[in-house]
Amino acid sequence: MLEEKKKDAIFISYAWGGPLEHKEWLRQRIIKPLDWKYRVFWDRDSIGFGESIDKTIAQALGQRPVSVFCICDSDYLVAAQRVNSGLYRELQMLTQIADHDGVRIIPLIFDADSAADLPEPLAGRAYLNIHPLLERGLDLSTVLLGVAEGATQAQVNTYMAGRLRANDLRQRAVDYFSRQKMELWGNALTHEVRVCQAGRPPRLLLPAQWMCDSDEWGFMLDDDNPTYCPSKGRWHWDYSSPSRGMRALGTATISAFFPDRKAPDDQVMFATAGAVLARSVFAMTYKTEAFNLAPAELINLMINDAEGYAALEHLLPPAK
Repeated sequence: MLEEKKKDAIFISYAWGGPLEHKEWLRQRIIKPLDWKYRVFWDRDSIGFGESIDKTIAQALGQRPVSVFCICDSDYLVAAQRVNSGLYRELQMLTQIADHDGVRIIPLIFDADSAADLPEPLAGRAYLNIHPLLERGLDLSTVLLGVAEGATQAQVNTYMAGRLRANDLRQRAVDYFSRQKMELWGNALTHEVRVCQAGRPPRLLLPAQWMCDSDEWGFMLDDDNPTYCPSKGRWHWDYSSPSRGMRALGTATISAFFPDRKAPDDQVMFATAGAVLARSVFAMTYKTEAFNLAPAELINLMINDAEGYAALEHLLPPAK
């Protein structure tokens, strides 16, 4: 089958020179995410030995449509002012085509101070500040692809704000669960679930008292069969649709991580998070299989599910 033709051209403008590590960082974080879909020009890969640098760059900038992604950091600003540097000549070429149809010049702000002193023809253009993502080590690919696709400033800023909020929530979760030092183990033979916590002997996972007092859960917690009796620490899981018994296990599980929370709105969120665990963990595990649920997996499951996200946001203590 013929390879799908890549659409449109992207030109990467950055400070020439610099350490090899920085160039490889650009390749992995900037070039590769774009290259699978776009024709990306980056001098390190696109200019061969013996070729005229300026001529090859001029040809690349002559493509239409072309989006020029300018990697604006302190090195870029310095190189832009150095007369006859490679970037200086490149920016002169950009100035000549800046207002042509089919040309987009997009400053990408890589450090906090670069936006205030952009060179021509970048000055005065709407830029994208990706420094908040960079300083947290977050992936840039979705943002860059969105910009390449023509997403609006509002769309990109909304997406980035969501990413930053999710990162804040993840950090709150990591801080909280690392203090708990707790994980769960389910025994495939007995269906007993034990809570293992650093510095304490393992204990059976039992329903929280609020569950026992609840009209929603209380009536089913004393059911007694070989693989299900929550009041004795036996719980049901199996590779099937998430049953009420599995949702009870999920609710008891998340409640165990927040033993001091029991208000009515907390109970709603426990049940919400419990349903996420039921369909993502307990309904995905055969009854003949053991399971282990550690904080890292729990956090990922909650963060990546809209209902789980809301539950975590409610249950976690505020950031200090």
